[in-house]
Amino acid sequence: MSPAPADLVNAVELAGRAARLERRLSLAQLPRVGEAGAFEGTQVRAQLEFGKFDGRVTVAVQVEGVTYLACQRCLKPCACALDESALLVVVARDTDEVPGGYEPLLGDAERLSVTELIEEQVLLGLPLVPMHGTAADCGAAVAALAATEDEAAVDETQRPFANLRE
Repeated sequence: MSPAPADLVNAVELAGRAARLERRLSLAQLPRVGEAGAFEGTQVRAQLEFGKFDGRVTVAVQVEGVTYLACQRCLKPCACALDESALLVVVARDTDEVPGGYEPLLGDAERLSVTELIEEQVLLGLPLVPMHGTAADCGAAVAALAATEDEAAVDETQRPFANLRE
């Protein structure tokens, strides 16, 4: 998917002004997050601060919000808080040197897609195994799981070799 013209910014110009951008995006605007399994209701807010370091364009990105993903215990949607930040330096080639403390952002500094940058940070912030905060939040599926665990706990108290000394 190619970025819309309004989404493309000149990061060199913004860095020269030390500009700050703020965007609010929903799941419809983040197709790769949808492909990663996110559900409707996903909302993110991002702040991008452009600057320069050692003659290079930098972007400080802060992404906050909520993504709804399938809980790996009950497979129902669960809210996963998102709080991701990064210090990036725009590079033209992946072989370019990156100053310490910065991560590379491969792209054209004069035609930088804000949405793709935010989407990348959202993807990096997704949990590897999304789950509800507690097992009780999962509902009926967890009740069945708890019953199975209770049966296993009863099995653990049996000691078949306890009378071996006699």
